[in-house]
Amino acid sequence: MQTQSLLELTEQMIEAALEAESRYQEGKETGRSYDFFDIIKPDVEKKDRLCAFWTEAALAFIQENRPKYVHHAQIQAVTENFGELMLQSYVHHIHKKRYKDLTESVLYTLRILRDEIEKEGS
Repeated sequence: MQTQSLLELTEQMIEAALEAESRYQEGKETGRSYDFFDIIKPDVEKKDRLCAFWTEAALAFIQENRPKYVHHAQIQAVTENFGELMLQSYVHHIHKKRYKDLTESVLYTLRILRDEIEKEGS
């Protein structure tokens, strides 16, 4: 996969994580609830597909380019945590600190990978 495609997927993942964080904060403050079948399920499935494409591309990039600061285990952690972030942004069954820590972890790895992709592309 081209690094440009991976860069676009990474940007989409960052955007999705930031949107989820905003939704989580808003939901915690207002107590807003969402319909599972109309809103939550379709969006989480869409984000799961995005994450699956990203994971495959990111692992291929790491194997091919051997970046210094991004490793296989980090990609797997993002894959696991990203799904939880998407779901919890709607249902709010996770403590605020845990959600914040997961979000920061995911965003950190995504941003490091983005920097590595940009470095390889230049």
